Amino acid sequence: MASKEAFLATVRVALAKGNDGAEVTHADASLNLADDQDIAQKAKALRESLAQRRDSLLEQLHRSALLQEWKIVFVSSDAEAREAIVDIATGLAANTVVRTSHLAVERLGLDEALESKSIHSVLLNSHNADMQGTAAGADIGITGMDYLIAETASASLVAREGAARITSLLPPVHIAVAQADQMVETMEDLLIFREAELAEESDLNWYMNLISGPSKTADIEQTIVIGVHGPGEVHLVVIR
Repeated sequence: MASKEAFLATVRVALAKGNDGAEVTHADASLNLADDQDIAQKAKALRESLAQRRDSLLEQLHRSALLQEWKIVFVSSDAEAREAIVDIATGLAANTVVRTSHLAVERLGLDEALESKSIHSVLLNSHNADMQGTAAGADIGITGMDYLIAETASASLVAREGAARITSLLPPVHIAVAQADQMVETMEDLLIFREAELAEESDLNWYMNLISGPSKTADIEQTIVIGVHGPGEVHLVVIR
């Protein structure tokens, strides 16, 4: 069985190669939650430590995001986040956007704001007759994120009801929305929080997406090409 450290090393290698949107799964018995009885206490202590270092971590996130070619913007409120997203959509002359039902997006009241600019907003979920076709035909996909990793400027989306991962994969432009208090420093931090969450859930779902900038590939003559396997333009809206 691969160790936890080996798993993290694999993820780091994938991120370094530009495999944004990497899908992470884990069924390794070595990460059995029963092996760590104090995970709730560890998560609490980590949360307090991160809160004390939030300003420096935001600076680290900003530096990492620029290196990963995110278009990042920091805002101070939901209203400013809504305005920033509408500005991005109108600036790109978007006609249709698709979004998830993630709380980070729901709380913004985007639908009315976008419709006021003649931009059709579609909630993407299992009720859509052709969810894949709807996502592929949209100009922009908007998702709420569950975690931000300052070290790698990675945004993490946990697979769950209403998350609709294709919202971040099929449209040519992706806008990720997150709160500053969702930020961690490293992948290890993220896994501690996920372990704590899963300790209270019946379904041990380790499945998540990691997005670290626009889609990149070097499959053709080892030349970096952007936007082949996913969005070629990605925006990160962080609400402080």
